[in-house]
Amino acid sequence: MEFGYFAQMFVPAHEQAIIPGYEQQRLLENLELSVMCEQFGFKYVWASEHHFLREYSHMPTPEVFLSFVAARTQRIRIASAIVNITAPVNHPVRTAERVAMLDNLSNGRFELGTGRGSSSTEVYGFGIPHVDDTRDLWEESIRQLPRMWGDDIYEYKGNSFSVPPREILPR
Repeated sequence: MEFGYFAQMFVPAHEQAIIPGYEQQRLLENLELSVMCEQFGFKYVWASEHHFLREYSHMPTPEVFLSFVAARTQRIRIASAIVNITAPVNHPVRTAERVAMLDNLSNGRFELGTGRGSSSTEVYGFGIPHVDDTRDLWEESIRQLPRMWGDDIYEYKGNSFSVPPREILPR
């Protein structure tokens, strides 16, 4: 059996209202729990990207959080659960660059999980007109990520994003 920890960054409003610095405290507690997971033999630390969700999650950049986990651990796998790869939220080239950097710096311990956003609050917050639109946006991006890492010179003209001929680094 394998065990993992899902770092969600839940910040209860009632606690944040009465404890100064509570948001940062919760972030650092989640970091410490993630580091301890390696000591207890857990296989994974997962972190998911969320936006605009007051209590549910204060994790807009899982790759930043996971880089801290990677720097303080040696073996535990670090994984995004999810990174929103729709172009209005995260340009696919920036996603390819950030996660390749994290994978390189963690010695290949990073696993990329992708998605489309979890709610209308998140989707509409980035100007996407309908939640259903995220399926096509996600499919366009997911097909391009392997090319960005594999092609010497990457070029693309699509529906939601375009890239002139460029090297996408690191790989």
